[in-house]
Order: sequence, then structure tokens, then C-alpha cells
Amino acid sequence: RDRIRALKQHVGVEIGFHGHNNLSLAMANSLVAIEEGATRIDGSVRCLGAGAGNTQTEVLVAVLDRLGVKTGIDLYKMMDLAEEIVAPMLPAPQEITRDSLVLGYAGVYSSFLLHARRIAEKLGMDARDILVELGKRKVVGGQEDMIVDVAVEMAKKRAESLVQ
Repeated sequence: RDRIRALKQHVGVEIGFHGHNNLSLAMANSLVAIEEGATRIDGSVRCLGAGAGNTQTEVLVAVLDRLGVKTGIDLYKMMDLAEEIVAPMLPAPQEITRDSLVLGYAGVYSSFLLHARRIAEKLGMDARDILVELGKRKVVGGQEDMIVDVAVEMAKKRAESLVQ
């Protein structure tokens, strides 16, 4: 809310928003972004996207229509596109899995998951603990090298606590 508001107040361009659904908040966050002045909202049909996906376009169109926001999008056509064209192409429905949930909970990029799994297996750790620690440290995309460093540090601390 505060970020969209600040951008709207201080930048003279249209503001956009791209919501992830890892914590089941993509729709709520998209609506708040609109409320605060965002005019370009990303959506994905059937939530198609990394992790748990993004704000579901056909649902966003329906919600906005119910709220009286005119989008110019034909709701029924969007629903039909989602059900008849996109859904059959998906190997499985987009859902919030354990992996996508921990990514949202930790607040880290989906690209971290595979790296965390690999080092966790080598060190006998739970990848979720590594991801949560990376989130606490506010590690961002492009810092994947930090995943191994953090995991090794955590493993050393664990080993030291076992010795004591």
C-alpha cells in the first residue's frame, strides 16, 4: 500500500503492480494497488506463473466488475479462454504447494529453491530453513551464491551446538 501510494505521489507515470500468489494474497494485493492508484495490473490466466502463480486474470476481471470498475474485458470470454483453452494445456492446476508456500513465507525468489534443495541435501538440512534464513537476510535475486554461504554457516552453527 505505502509503496504504490509513494510512487503515485512522486512519479509522474502510470503505476503498475505484479502480484504473486504464494501466500494466497495476489488478488487482495492487486485490489489494494488499484485502490492506491495503480492503473496497470498484471494478471495471468489460470494463475499461470512461477510458484503458486500470479493474480488470476479471469477472477480479477470478475471482482472488478462486481466492484463497478469497467475494464473493457468481456468476462465470459475470459472465463471461456481460461477453461477451454488454457486449462487443457496445463499439466496440473496451479496451486499453492509446500514449495511455493515456503517461498512466499520466506519472501525469496523462486530461483532460490533448486539451489537451496541441492545444498540442503549435501549438508543434511531442510531447504526450508535455508530459504527462511535467506529471507531474514533480505537476499535478492542475483545473489544465488549466498545460498551456499548461508547454508554452510547454518550447518556450522548446528554442528557447534551439538558439540556443546
